[in-house]
Amino acid sequence: MRFRKRILSLAGMLAVVCVIGGQARAQSVFMTQYYDVATSNSPSASGYGGHGASGGVGDGLVRLVNYSDIDSDQNGTLCAMIYVFDDIEEMQACCGCPVTPDGLRTMSVINNVTKNFGVNRGNLNAGVIDVVSSGFTFASSKPIPLPPQIGPAGASGLACDPSGQYGAQVGADFRTVTPEPGIVAFETHTEGNVPVPASANLTKGTSVSEFQAAFLDKAHLSELQSFCGFLISNGSGTGACSCGSGDDFSKVPGPPPI
Repeated sequence: MRFRKRILSLAGMLAVVCVIGGQARAQSVFMTQYYDVATSNSPSASGYGGHGASGGVGDGLVRLVNYSDIDSDQNGTLCAMIYVFDDIEEMQACCGCPVTPDGLRTMSVINNVTKNFGVNRGNLNAGVIDVVSSGFTFASSKPIPLPPQIGPAGASGLACDPSGQYGAQVGADFRTVTPEPGIVAFETHTEGNVPVPASANLTKGTSVSEFQAAFLDKAHLSELQSFCGFLISNGSGTGACSCGSGDDFSKVPGPPPI
């Protein structure tokens, strides 16, 4: 099988402009957001925070939604390719999560996103989450055991490989991460604000923010895949986020003629 070639303009790869109610909104394929779950209690990797400081004070929830149904080859299912960094810019985990049209996938920052960090026992307290909305990057006509970073779409033979490389190692069909708009992401933040002068009275607040659309150049996309490939290839089973709960792959078709 070969992945079907698609003709994508540069503008189409990076952003699609939709007009809704007279207002134009850019739909990006690359989104980024911070996480901070503990810096009010202990410092982050870069040294911010600690006991009595303002900062994160509890888990966050990342919610992924596929608002689109534009990819007929994949029955509308897309991959949320997730790359997780600590706050000294070290990629600590990656994973690829299929999301069906109008599907909702929910991930805990503590239990899914940062639980299985892979480099130098990375600090889990704060950092950055990058998400690329992509088509599938792995296809196999027979069952193949997959590393924890690669999320299969049910029994379809299709999977989301955030490194875009694993198929070459096992003789399966593959392609590099192919940005396609359709995934949006949101995250809750629970933070504490310590009064000045500091006291034991911690003011807590919870907010929800959408991941911010950002420009994705070819060099950055290549680096994300390369670093993720390292986390997969070391074979330790660490360096993997997990896709949480939700969504239903029962209607995902078998491998298409790609």
